[in-house]
Amino acid sequence: MSVTVTIKVRRELVELADKMISYGLARSRSHAFNIMIEKGLKEVLGEVEYWDNVYKKVEELKKQGFKLRHGGLSRILEEDRGR
Repeated sequence: MSVTVTIKVRRELVELADKMISYGLARSRSHAFNIMIEKGLKEVLGEVEYWDNVYKKVEELKKQGFKLRHGGLSRILEEDRGR
């Protein structure tokens, strides 16, 4: 059973929640904060850092002229999320 509560958090935590959503690790901010609470901030920071690195490496490959087939990156990222 879910209960709504209102809390104030540091801006960095909201930014972390937004990154979790953009990487597909959470469906919403509420979901992201629940994951942070359940897993702990340290583990969540590690996951987000991992995905930050993945996206940076993809951008480096694009700059080097590598072409990704349509849907190829999505498939790779989905497989990696299951790790």
